[in-house]
Amino acid sequence: MSASRHLLIVDGNAATRTELAREIGRLGYVVSSAPTAEAAFLALGRADNPDMVLVDSTLPDATGRELVARMRRRGVMQPVILIADSASEDEVVAGLDSGADDFMVRPLRLRELGARIRAQLRVSMNRDEADMRIGMLTFRPATRTAFQPFLAQPVQLTEKEAALLGRLCRAEGRPVARDTLLREVWGYSPNAASHTVETHIYRLRRKIEGNPASPQLIVNDQGGYRLAAHEAADVMVAVPAPAVAAAEHVQHGQIASGQIKWAPGRAAKAALVPTMRMVAGGLG
Repeated sequence: MSASRHLLIVDGNAATRTELAREIGRLGYVVSSAPTAEAAFLALGRADNPDMVLVDSTLPDATGRELVARMRRRGVMQPVILIADSASEDEVVAGLDSGADDFMVRPLRLRELGARIRAQLRVSMNRDEADMRIGMLTFRPATRTAFQPFLAQPVQLTEKEAALLGRLCRAEGRPVARDTLLREVWGYSPNAASHTVETHIYRLRRKIEGNPASPQLIVNDQGGYRLAAHEAADVMVAVPAPAVAAAEHVQHGQIASGQIKWAPGRAAKAALVPTMRMVAGGLG
């Protein structure tokens, strides 16, 4: 697993930072480092985005917890291990609650550190491959397909469309800046003059939104995009005309045209509230 993995070490102490980088490098990882929280954000903004971040609890310009919380607010989803010289139970809890995935106290045992790094990278990889729910849409990264419960066939996404949708899913409803998407999905410089993101968002909406002109899943927000379905109580999904022709039975009826209102969260009897003309039968 370590062959192509890139770890970022954020530590204000040059000697500690250098020693830790040396030890982690011996485990087979590519290592970069940053002495401050601001330098860490610059490193996270480069095209060679790290797969994981190790953060010291005390930095010259912020605490480790503050850095982690800021990362999560900005949609940085890489696993983070906080490291401290000492810590009470309350400090460990506060660190984990800030968004860190693990917490270690010095002196670090190299074999244990390596095992914890591998464990967090496995969790991150499994999360990236697991099915994701967006309102009534299910996204399967492994096959780059999206499913609607009322459609006969899954929607096939391109590699970049799947990567884009996956990145928005991992932000869990928080807006993701256009520059971040350019960097993480395409590896482009944030300063690149490109309509790549807008073009792919347009194509993605045409595939998964019922009405791309009035999107309900992927919405514009703060100069970027976010998934609105994470916070919506109800999601309105218009049935695209090509999909209507291919749609199978919905309970006792068939979709002819119009919309379905999906009321999520009712596991046993998920409510499909009809606002469409039914060909036969009804929704009981």
